[in-house]
Amino acid sequence: MILTKKEKITGVILAGLLFLITLSSTFFFLGKLKISLVQWVAFNSCSPTSFLYLLLFLVFLVKKNASYLMITFLPIYFLGTMSMFVLPWNEANMIAHVGHIVMTLNLMWVLYVIFKHKEYKALGIGLLISMLLFVPYIAYVLSYNQGRN
Repeated sequence: MILTKKEKITGVILAGLLFLITLSSTFFFLGKLKISLVQWVAFNSCSPTSFLYLLLFLVFLVKKNASYLMITFLPIYFLGTMSMFVLPWNEANMIAHVGHIVMTLNLMWVLYVIFKHKEYKALGIGLLISMLLFVPYIAYVLSYNQGRN
């Protein structure tokens, strides 16, 4: 898939914002709170999938295969977008919600370019891979966090 200049610039800007907010979140959990890697994966579950999205976004820019954009769609939607409806909107969660908004904007961009360029096969392949890889990850995150309450 060949993106227009505007589509590419928008995608790069959104990915850059996602990188900055994810890096900030990661430093907070690993640096300031000094939690373990396992706890980080469970408590800050959006960050590992966001980092993977960013890596796959770069692969997409090189290989031009839209399937790479969809691979992290399911976990980012579930752990990022849906968190805006689960976590309270208060000052303690405001930075997290900024991250969730940026994740959602990236997902909206992905859907826009996939549907605009009629990359339906990439949509299907990417979502299938996403389900196979990340349903167990989401189940792990949910069970780990429920066990800690």
